[in-house]
Amino acid sequence: MSPSRKFVASGLFGIALGFAVLALASYIALRAEFERRTAGAWLRHTLQAQSDLYQLSALLQTSESSQRGFMITQDERYLEPCLEAGDKLPVLLDQLSERVRDDPKQLEAIAEIRPLVGEMLGIINQAIADTRAGKLDKAAELVKSGRGKALMDRFHAIIRAMNENEENLLAARERDLHAAAGIFDAAVWALGGIIVVLGAFSFFNAQRQMNTLQTSRDSLKAAYDQLIAETTRREALESQLRQAQKLEALGQLTGGIAHDFNNMLGVIVASLHLLQRKLAKADAEHVQLISSALNGADRAAAMVRRLLAFSRRQPLSPRPLAANRFVSDISDMVRRALGDKIELETVLAGGLWTTKIDQHELESAVINLAVNARDAMPNGGKLTIETANCYLDDAYAAENMDVKPGQYVMIAVTDTGQGMSPAIISQAFDPFFTTKPTGKGTGLGLSQVHGFVKQSGGHVKIYSEPGHGTCVKLYLPRFNHTEEPATISAPSPKPLDLPLGKPEELVLIVEDDDTARRITAQGVRELGYTVIEAENGRAAIDIIRQRSDIALMLTDVVMPDMNGARLAREAVFRRHNLRVLFITGYTRNAIVHNNVLDPGVKLLTKPFTLEQLAVKIREILDSN
Repeated sequence: MSPSRKFVASGLFGIALGFAVLALASYIALRAEFERRTAGAWLRHTLQAQSDLYQLSALLQTSESSQRGFMITQDERYLEPCLEAGDKLPVLLDQLSERVRDDPKQLEAIAEIRPLVGEMLGIINQAIADTRAGKLDKAAELVKSGRGKALMDRFHAIIRAMNENEENLLAARERDLHAAAGIFDAAVWALGGIIVVLGAFSFFNAQRQMNTLQTSRDSLKAAYDQLIAETTRREALESQLRQAQKLEALGQLTGGIAHDFNNMLGVIVASLHLLQRKLAKADAEHVQLISSALNGADRAAAMVRRLLAFSRRQPLSPRPLAANRFVSDISDMVRRALGDKIELETVLAGGLWTTKIDQHELESAVINLAVNARDAMPNGGKLTIETANCYLDDAYAAENMDVKPGQYVMIAVTDTGQGMSPAIISQAFDPFFTTKPTGKGTGLGLSQVHGFVKQSGGHVKIYSEPGHGTCVKLYLPRFNHTEEPATISAPSPKPLDLPLGKPEELVLIVEDDDTARRITAQGVRELGYTVIEAENGRAAIDIIRQRSDIALMLTDVVMPDMNGARLAREAVFRRHNLRVLFITGYTRNAIVHNNVLDPGVKLLTKPFTLEQLAVKIREILDSN
């Protein structure tokens, strides 16, 4: 037998062939594994590059939002994200350049992005500097110029192009990964067919590798899902921020309008009351005309009060309140507002906490909600007022801006009416927005509720679906101090005769508006007091230096140069026994702090009647 035949017969050829095939299969398996790892690394590299692009866009957007928030509020806290973004942007650009260094097209895009980012940061920093310097018009002009928007649009276009390029790379690298995995699987099965033992080992090893690959895929998918969720959450928060900024801007506008309008209303109401008093015995037709004018002025004043409530500029007098007792006390009033077609039910929680709130404003808020619910149930239905103890946690606060985590007393008003769509809910708190027919509503009811609750440190939320009714939940902050809870007291009846003064009682009236000062002085003289007028705080101080017999100073709060609060401090410093009555139609932080009227402050809100003025003056002068 020839040596070659002996070699074949002995089986060495088969063994050699088997080892040769095994070696080849091993080589193929190793090569496939290397390619799979390489493809996986490039896949992760592409995902990291996409993450850097997202962070770059988010940082620049945050910088712009922070700058606009600072322009609106002049609150330095809004600049913290902007400063942080300014530090991170250069580092992130360098990091992104390093990641895409193998792609000339992406490097060219980054080279174009760098000056865009620098110029946009320059515009943002210039707007911040102008705002800090008090040049708000210049800062607004810079924002309105459109340069920043043009740069941002170009920036987003480049980012989208880069993202598309990375998406193409991601798809190609996923195909490479799948191809390498397929080759690897085939090699493993080939090794198993050659040698059973090695095949079994290879099988278990392949299973382990497949599990690792699946885990890697799951991790990548989880990271991708997390990225999508974070993007969605950021968009929701940005939407809330834009809504809050819009409401704040509207609040400042309406507050300023309310101040000027209240001054005009004050003159109108005071003049009409003086005319009504002088013509008390005149022709009935003339008296009726005056009453109609007063009725119209009162309705205008009510609208201004709603504007002030929305802008969170109304002076509040919060007191500890037992919500269950409050709901029980106003139930009859709510029933009268609802009519006979609607059933009212109250669900009162046991062990309910105490809250501290302005009870009269809260009563107005609940009545507003009840009236809205009645209008949503034209064919009748059911209204439920419910109380409960609630805890708003960090997760809820993260999803709802301006909400502080903590304990709240909840008052929920739920109806079985027509419900609201998400689009209507998103605008429900906007002033003058209404779905009611013309003449049926002012669109200020819910905005008043929103402003009052927010000013009180609480939170309001609407839950509704078309055809399934609406639930409005008022979350009022819990009050932990031991003080007797208040209940709603009936308003004191108006006196038939005005409480009058004496000529020897001298009243100093300080008002920068000439017409308002003249009408107020005429009203005080009509009540029997002697009056001295001052057009501003400096003139009032000069009068106080000369006259020691002034019994009461009646001053406006909002005045140029020296406001009413500062005037009162300087006046009382010179005359310790001087009594002060503030009059205002708009309060910022002069006599109101933390949304609450300062202790000991006597306030009369414009527009006021002659009766209210008479009662207030006598109340102050007769107090110890």
